[in-house]
Amino acid sequence: TVASLAHSVCGPYAVHARAAITFAGPQSTIHGGDMGVSPGTAITGNFAFAGGGHVVSTPDSAAFAASVLVAHTAAMVPRADGQAMAIEMGGVTFTPGTYRSGSAINFAFGTVVTLDGLNEPNPVFL
Repeated sequence: TVASLAHSVCGPYAVHARAAITFAGPQSTIHGGDMGVSPGTAITGNFAFAGGGHVVSTPDSAAFAASVLVAHTAAMVPRADGQAMAIEMGGVTFTPGTYRSGSAINFAFGTVVTLDGLNEPNPVFL
């Protein structure tokens, strides 16, 4: 299922990108997960981890990036529960579900994006 695929692939990662991760502003906080970039290597800006986590820069990060492509392809197949989302995500609270955008997404400086798991034991956000 998509839920089991997402949990088995993402593992301990809170943030992962293929090319670069850039944090703008005074400081971004990553709650309870690791961060990695692969095949790129650029991580810039001011960030801190809360509740554990670290920057992963090992070959395992490359394997993760390859597996994410498989998971993303499977998860983004048109689904009946998919919801269209605006390009600007700042100030939005998402609940478990599938969200899609026709283009790149943006977090405006100074805004917060909230993932509300609704007290589910393993909420899935795609």
